[in-house]
Parts: sequence; structure tokens; C-alpha cells
Amino acid sequence: MKRPLTRQSKGAAQLSLLPELAFCPRLPKPNSCEALALSALLEGDLTQVDWLRRGKGWRLAAVIKELDYLGWEPESILLPRNGWPRPIAVYSLPIKAKRFVKRLIRRGAV
Repeated sequence: MKRPLTRQSKGAAQLSLLPELAFCPRLPKPNSCEALALSALLEGDLTQVDWLRRGKGWRLAAVIKELDYLGWEPESILLPRNGWPRPIAVYSLPIKAKRFVKRLIRRGAV
């Protein structure tokens, strides 16, 4: 028996016609772990090893997830690291996030 077309099955094709949402993440609370991680990510990549060396603990993945909830869209890839039994995550920010912060700095908002 052939499945009937539903309204939902046609909707996915229509989503490509909508304009892309504006990138407008929220800033984390000052002096929070999220704010520290965001400033570190603006300087470059960040790993759990780096986070441990800064004395911030084992919860970097949770902090990165909070940045994701705030709309920063952090990216991660797993890479092997000497001295570690498994690959570790290397976190970074997309280019649009770095441009967004530069615009905020120019406007004096940060």
C-alpha cells in the first residue's frame, strides 16, 4: 500500500525558502566559566588539557554546552593527543561568532 502524502512531508521542502536566522548569541555572565571559556575561544582553540592548565577543572564540555545554549554555536573535533589514551575534543568558535564579537567591541558594547 502506498503511503499518502501528509502536510508534514511537504513542509521540509518549504523550509529552504525561509531566510536564514540572524546570528545573535547572548553574552555569558561576567566572570563565569562560560565567559572565561568564550574569551579563550576568541583567542584560539581550546581543549580540556588547556582548561586543566588554567585551573578550571574537568567540566569544559559542560561549559561549552552552555555556550551553545547561549547561541555561540561552538564547534568541536576529536583529535589524538600524546599521553592520552583516547582522542580529546578541540573546541573552536565559528568565524561568524568572532565577527560578531568584533562588531560588539567596535560599538563599545563589550
